[in-house]
Parts: sequence; C-alpha cells; structure tokens
Amino acid sequence: MTAQLKTLSAPQLREAIKSVLFVDNLIDPAHGEVPPYANATVGDKVEFTVQTSTGNSWTHLIILTQALVGSLIVFDIPKNIFEKNLTPDATATLRYSVTSASGNTALSPDLLVKLEK
Repeated sequence: MTAQLKTLSAPQLREAIKSVLFVDNLIDPAHGEVPPYANATVGDKVEFTVQTSTGNSWTHLIILTQALVGSLIVFDIPKNIFEKNLTPDATATLRYSVTSASGNTALSPDLLVKLEK
C-alpha cells in the first residue's frame, strides 16, 4: 500500500446534521462526499458503500477521470437505502475505498450516522 492511500479522510454525508440524518426531511437522493485525496490519478477506482443497521446496503463505483482528479467526488445515494425498515436507533455506516491503477487498495475511516425519522 502506498503512502497516498494510507491518508484517506472519512467520507461526509451532505445532509447529515451533527452526524444525524433526518430521513423524512431528505429530498432524494442523499449526497455522499469523498474529499480530494493526495496523488489521485486518472483511472483510480473509488467505491462508496453504505450499510445500515437495518440490513440495507448500497455500493457504487466510479473510475476517476481527469475532471474528477483533485475534486470533491459526490455519490447520489437513494433515499430508500436509509428509509427502508427504519427503526428507532438505526444507524448507517458510510465508507469508501480507493484502488490505484497499480492495484493498491485503501479504505477510508468509517462515518457513522444516526438515522432519525
């Protein structure tokens, strides 16, 4: 694993307020954000994953283009991932991985978000 991939920042969820997502107020879709990372290169694979404590999951992969290198990467996450089977005290864990063209993969720290009606 290279140094560039060891320093990934946690993702953000644009609509979360102090680590809480108010699902009923959410306008579809939610926006998962990957901040720019060091030594990003065209062809890097960035995979964003959401897993909820209620058994829902969602994953989306993009391949970095020149336009995305050094930019905030935004993933549109369907609202139903958060609202399906919503229960009190439900949470969602968001993370992403980056796989470089050379095959090295690194995982971001998790972002834990409480899901509220």
